Amino acid sequence: MSRVLEPVSVGTVSLAALATAAWLDLATSDAERAAASTGLGTATALPGLLLAAASVVVLLARPRDTVGRLLGAVALVWTVDGALDSWISYSLANGLPGTDLAYWFVARVGALLLSGLVALLLLYPTGRLLTGTWRTAATGVVLASLALPVMLLLAPDSVVFAAGEPVGSTEVVPFPWSDDTAEAMLRGAQVLTLGSVVAAVGLVWARHRQAAAAERTQLRWLLWAGIMCVLMVLAAVTLAVGGAVTTVLLDLAVAALAVSVAIGLLRPGLGDVDALVAWTLTTAVVAAIVVAVDLAVLAAGTALLGDRLDQRDVTLVVLVLAIVVYGPLRAWLGGLVHRLLLGRRSDRYGAVSALAARLETIGTVDEQLPALASAVADTFKVRHVRVEVITPDGGLLSASHGTPPAEVQEIDIAYQDERIGRLVLPAQGYRSMLSPRDQGLLVDLVRQAAVAIRARLLATELQESRERLVLGREDDRRRIRRDLHDGLGPALGGVALRLQAAGNAIEADPDRARELVAVARTEVGEALDDVRRLVHDLRPPALDDLGLEAAVRQQAERVRSEVDVSVRADGTTGLPAAVEVAAYRIVSEALTNVVKHAGASHVDVCLEAGPAALTVVVADDGRGIAEDVTAGVGLLSLRERAEELGGRCEVVCPEGGGTTVRAVLPYGGHVTDTGHDDEGATR
Repeated sequence: MSRVLEPVSVGTVSLAALATAAWLDLATSDAERAAASTGLGTATALPGLLLAAASVVVLLARPRDTVGRLLGAVALVWTVDGALDSWISYSLANGLPGTDLAYWFVARVGALLLSGLVALLLLYPTGRLLTGTWRTAATGVVLASLALPVMLLLAPDSVVFAAGEPVGSTEVVPFPWSDDTAEAMLRGAQVLTLGSVVAAVGLVWARHRQAAAAERTQLRWLLWAGIMCVLMVLAAVTLAVGGAVTTVLLDLAVAALAVSVAIGLLRPGLGDVDALVAWTLTTAVVAAIVVAVDLAVLAAGTALLGDRLDQRDVTLVVLVLAIVVYGPLRAWLGGLVHRLLLGRRSDRYGAVSALAARLETIGTVDEQLPALASAVADTFKVRHVRVEVITPDGGLLSASHGTPPAEVQEIDIAYQDERIGRLVLPAQGYRSMLSPRDQGLLVDLVRQAAVAIRARLLATELQESRERLVLGREDDRRRIRRDLHDGLGPALGGVALRLQAAGNAIEADPDRARELVAVARTEVGEALDDVRRLVHDLRPPALDDLGLEAAVRQQAERVRSEVDVSVRADGTTGLPAAVEVAAYRIVSEALTNVVKHAGASHVDVCLEAGPAALTVVVADDGRGIAEDVTAGVGLLSLRERAEELGGRCEVVCPEGGGTTVRAVLPYGGHVTDTGHDDEGATR
């Protein structure tokens, strides 16, 4: 109940004050208002009601909110001031009491509205003053804003009211000095209070500089309201029409303030406030140019045609100018202002297509990264962008644009749900604020670049892999040639010579012949061992003799004295030869790494064949791999063996400990084993 009572009270009192002002204005003639030196109280009270509506909305959503309460207090003073302004003329015309009290409030208390504006600027949006050294400055600004209201309470009537105003005594205490002194002090108080408004705006900027991202968005809504207030005041001063038009312009300014404060406090992400600011500035500049063109044309027409340019012709000229000038000028100027303020973030298609065209003409990743950094900086008009990309071997490539600021924000770059790098942008500055639309554009830019960069990295990796394959193949050929030429060839040649010598000596010296045959038999056995070693290097014989599962179990038995190994295999018969060799080598290398480095007590080996790929998993319960450890030759060979078949291999360290090697080896569904149906389920 209490949380509803306060906003309802603010709304009720403000609405009642506006209704009272309207009734009194209707009951008072223009001549009676002129005699009392007052205006329409309704026009004064209406802005207060707008602020009261904002206060009610804020307090209903956030009870006891400091800024909401401040809005309510300002609204009450504003609407009561309007009602009392109407009461002055009505009471003077009808001889009713309370005129002096109404004069006192309107003339001496109404200045508190300026103090309320300063307090709103200093407390929005958190309800607290700035911290640190800025708090002292903010306190001084608050005190300066009270100078005029305090001086108005103390100054004599002869200084506060103009000569001839029908007012009695409104002095609270006798002023101890002369009227000249009081007037000088009043002028000084005006300077202090008006200067406090300027200082408060400066402190809002200081708050924006040190605020977090969410708070800066809230402050940008206040910035938009400030721009609207300045534009409305300038329009009222420039047009100098007075009366109802000026009142409407000022009411629009207050309405913008009330709406922006409520949105900033409750739903700062409701819309793209940056685009709203740019649109407001654009519209204002275009309107000013159109008015200037209108005035120039009318002045030229009047000078040339004189009285022949009647009201109908003036209206026609203004209409034609508005159609011919306003539309194209606004579109061009709007784009120019938006680009100057926020870059090309509004042209989503243009930004993405420009980056795509730029990346197509660049060959290497070292050139693409600076291009991406430059494109993001140009598109979002930020002073610093850093791009970092993780290479397939775990390294890091980076490029920067601009000077790094003290505080940055990081955005991940992903490709097919895999993190391949990050973007680093400034965390401060209004251009660094990213609306939902901006974030969508940034994602599009990064995705476009990620595809190009990833493709280039894969192409580079593929080329390097091909080079390694060619070099490895030639090394294998050189080794086999050397083994055949230097080992097996001479051995077989020696056997042939001994057999020939034995044949020659078989009749003359049988014992010598038998001795030569025995030596030849030994050399043939050694040659056979060399042949077996060469065959094993080309393809492990165990795969042909035993099959993949049994060959892996044989490898597990080889290390069982060091670590306990369990092997599970499913559907591993009939696989392509290249897949079998890659799986066997990956398991062998992984088990070797476990024995050498992991310090594990148990290892699980799992081979599972699916419809189109064989999955190999080797998981141990050892110490894992530290983050600062660079991948060695063994780990790189695991990845290369998988990638040779178009697969992938990853080595991860789960949170529970240990290391898991997981490789996926595709074979395009060419499995000859009849133990699997088309869906890959075991029969």
